[in-house]
Amino acid sequence: MLQLYNTLTRKKEVFKPLKEDEVTIYACGPTVYNIPHIGNYRTFLMTDNLVRILKYLGYSVNLVMNITDIDDKTIRDSKKAGMSLKEFTEKYTEEFFCGLDMLNIKRASAYPRATENVDGMIELAQILMEKGLAYEKEGSVYYRISAFPDYGKLSKLNFNSIKMGASVDVDEYDKDNPRDFVLLKASTQEEIERGIYYESPWGKIRPGWHTECSVMSMNHFGPSLDIHTGGVDLIFPHHENEIAQSEGATDKPFVRYWIHGEHLIVDSEKMSKSKGNVFTLPKLVDKYGGEVVRFMFMSVHYRKKLDFSDSFARHAQNSYFKLRETLENLKFAIKSADDNEYPSDQEVIDLPDNLEDDFRNALEDDMNIPKAIAVYHELSRVSNQYLEAGRNKDVLEKLLSLYRKFADTLGLFAQEGEEVPEKIMELVKIREQARNERDWETADALRDKIVQAGFVVQDTCEGPNVKRQKC
Repeated sequence: MLQLYNTLTRKKEVFKPLKEDEVTIYACGPTVYNIPHIGNYRTFLMTDNLVRILKYLGYSVNLVMNITDIDDKTIRDSKKAGMSLKEFTEKYTEEFFCGLDMLNIKRASAYPRATENVDGMIELAQILMEKGLAYEKEGSVYYRISAFPDYGKLSKLNFNSIKMGASVDVDEYDKDNPRDFVLLKASTQEEIERGIYYESPWGKIRPGWHTECSVMSMNHFGPSLDIHTGGVDLIFPHHENEIAQSEGATDKPFVRYWIHGEHLIVDSEKMSKSKGNVFTLPKLVDKYGGEVVRFMFMSVHYRKKLDFSDSFARHAQNSYFKLRETLENLKFAIKSADDNEYPSDQEVIDLPDNLEDDFRNALEDDMNIPKAIAVYHELSRVSNQYLEAGRNKDVLEKLLSLYRKFADTLGLFAQEGEEVPEKIMELVKIREQARNERDWETADALRDKIVQAGFVVQDTCEGPNVKRQKC
């Protein structure tokens, strides 16, 4: 049975969705004011892995991820760029989706934008005011956290530390300074002149950051959902405030399982512009390739800090290529498999079933993907060992089927079905003819030409095996 670590209870729990075999997930998405750094994408990948694992286990999944296209940062930086808020945020929304594709992250069922849900935020603020949980001050609407006794249950905040009546207007603030947070902000004169405002019963406003996620999740799933994901930095104040808003309005449990991914650090230090160690995803993908970066992120459990370094990246890259090479070897071997010459091996045929049990058990243990990868490497070892001794087609096909099943669950080798271009195969054919004629000079020259085109040819007893070069 699947067990997930629930931040709300600080322990692993057996996962039981609200509806049998159907899972609802809300994920905090990007604030589109810049290209997300690699730490952001590690969290997005965590959610993608969760969805893939749930589907592997037989669940249907409905994932909704918001896009924050209005907040303190987007307003500030769009002004600096001399662009309208919409034009500015659209630019970085496109960058975000490009990053998802680089990592082979599957699309969510929906990507609601904050600017498209302001009416719902105004309605939520009205409900909270009617219940005595919110109040208006100088054109802004604030949540009265002292009126919600469960405030702090996610972040384990001491309720006695709450400053009664004190309020905060900024979106992000410290856990040691809990105050009444803003639901709707009175638009400044500058924002009004830029057209960044919405009409409300309290005048011209724009939404606070925390309000949007409560509204968008409830719009899609109703008052309660199964899983909410995000980075550990969102536990307070963002997710704590989501609980207060949603449960305060509906009097129903908001989220059953809160799942948070740990930080990514660089050479044992937190990423910061002043240290020059902030990496964007395109920069990393250019150096290592998208699937290698995905593999890097998965090689450390999501609840552990990932300490990125060049040596860490090289180790993950080598591990990835070993797995990919075995896949290519299996595909090539099947082409020349002979059931008559190589009898079936029942011991090898039974082995994949045992390995799949180990693979599934690892994933069911709070998404222990590093352990699942270890099982994948064992399957690779078994496959390579068999390739040295046998070529029975039934055995090879069973090994290859499980190999691809593991790959699909982990989001790897998405391009493994890529065909070698016809012009490359023609060069391989001519080279093979030169080799048969012992014209080694021509054969070597053709090999160099094939390599320059991005492919490599391996000479085997079964004939030439052509593969795309490693990144």
